[in-house]
Amino acid sequence: MDIWQKVLEKLSWQLSKPSFDTWLKNTTVEWNEDELTVFAANTFTADWLEDQYSEWIGDAVKEVTGEDYIICFAVSEKDADSIFSDTRLQSFSYETDSISRLETKIDRLEEKVQQLIDVKRLDERATMLEEKIRELEEQMK
Repeated sequence: MDIWQKVLEKLSWQLSKPSFDTWLKNTTVEWNEDELTVFAANTFTADWLEDQYSEWIGDAVKEVTGEDYIICFAVSEKDADSIFSDTRLQSFSYETDSISRLETKIDRLEEKVQQLIDVKRLDERATMLEEKIRELEEQMK
């Protein structure tokens, strides 16, 4: 049994059968050094896998291989060709797709960092106000 089949077997025990059959059963993968690309039948499925299951997949891959891999998601060219056999597709390179996904993740992380900075500032402000209240209470005694 190859590595991806072992990962899929592990995931099949963690997910409901309908979820596994819908989202993961027909996926394929490509391994490149420290990167794993999961190929799905269409963009919607690839996006869903990334949004909903990337952490699960990463954990299962780590359990099976003992290694951390960068997990990427893409549409299988074979599936895309069979769905749109009469249509000429403009193909965007895999690298461009990966860069776009990484940029989106970076944007999300930057937003979260800014939120954390804002919370820290509010916390510092609350601490200052609490100290001033204590000082005023001391003065009133």
